[in-house]
Amino acid sequence: MAKRYFFTKRKENTSIVRIVVALVVVLGAILVLFLALQGLRSCLGGYSQEAALEQYEKAHALYAAGDLDGAQETLSTVLLRGKDPILLPRALLLQAAIDRVAGRSAEMLASLKRAVIEYPSSPDYPVAATLYANALEASGQTEAAVALYEVIRETAPPEFRASATSGMARNALRTKNLLEARKLFREALNDAEWGSPAWNEALNAVGNLNVRLIFSPAETVESKYYTIEKGDNLTNIGIKLNTTQGLLTRANGVNENTQLRIGQQIKYTPKDFRIIIERSTCRLFLLDKDGIFKRYHVGLGMPGHETALGKYTIGNKQKDPTWFKPGAGPVPAGDPANELGTRWMPLTPSDAGLPGDLGIHGTIAPETIGQYKSHGCPRMLKEDVEELYDLVVRSTPVEIVERMDPVNIAS
Repeated sequence: MAKRYFFTKRKENTSIVRIVVALVVVLGAILVLFLALQGLRSCLGGYSQEAALEQYEKAHALYAAGDLDGAQETLSTVLLRGKDPILLPRALLLQAAIDRVAGRSAEMLASLKRAVIEYPSSPDYPVAATLYANALEASGQTEAAVALYEVIRETAPPEFRASATSGMARNALRTKNLLEARKLFREALNDAEWGSPAWNEALNAVGNLNVRLIFSPAETVESKYYTIEKGDNLTNIGIKLNTTQGLLTRANGVNENTQLRIGQQIKYTPKDFRIIIERSTCRLFLLDKDGIFKRYHVGLGMPGHETALGKYTIGNKQKDPTWFKPGAGPVPAGDPANELGTRWMPLTPSDAGLPGDLGIHGTIAPETIGQYKSHGCPRMLKEDVEELYDLVVRSTPVEIVERMDPVNIAS
């Protein structure tokens, strides 16, 4: 019995040894296979996440330097072998940018479509979706673009929502729905970051639409109608309604000599405008209760004659003014040397110590708009100063600041 017992124990020990040896052999084989696959992957040009990121950054640098061929060749490796759900959509966006610069519209559209369809959870999805919608719009696929703009508008952060909302506003413009277009552009303006491309696009559109609508005979939510009474003329109507003769003539298709009929209704839009001029950027903001009505560019005072900061009001406005040139005789309206141009809006100081000879006026040197070339007065392009003249009344507040505070828009 002892021998039998001993023999059985030995057999069991041998089996355990064999199992252990087999496991070691299998594990060794797996390790060898893994190392072989890694070597093969390296030979085939496979990249780790770090290596793929390095290639992407190299491609981006080449693109920024204008080397499209080098950027394309470097990026191809990432696109062909990349698997990272964060990096790959970013690489597709770079590919789309390369295609755009190279003039390959169809390829750009395909790259953006892939980024949107295949990577909806990517942090770059709002960018990809906005760019894809823009590309669809540019290619004439308006319906698909608007559908995507609506999704972005409902789901994306404000800075991306602004671009999408502007896209929807452009579609409203195409269908000649001016009121809806203005509403959407205003929404985009409120969502966009101050000074961003989306903000500038929306601001320019809002300004153009505001002016177009206020000077149009079309009824808006802000417009009202006045019934002509005996003894009325455009001048006393303007005084009654606290509006300008220019606004009345433009909005009603009449001129200063038009004979008004008793009982006739004319459109006007009551406004309490105010102006802020930002000296650091040569910009003039016309504001109403809804915010920025329109932005204009101006020329301001040169070094030594800086436009004085402070608060003013607009005085008695003059159409086709005579310029009393310092140290010389008067320069009549229409004279090519008359630096006031066609309009003069004097700035009456509201604060002590401010100069009393400043005014907003036109210019005979349009190339100086946006520069510091005047002797202190804000100067504007002819079409801009004539437009502003017809919008604002005497006593409109004007504030000249070094830098515009966005909070001032609502104050």
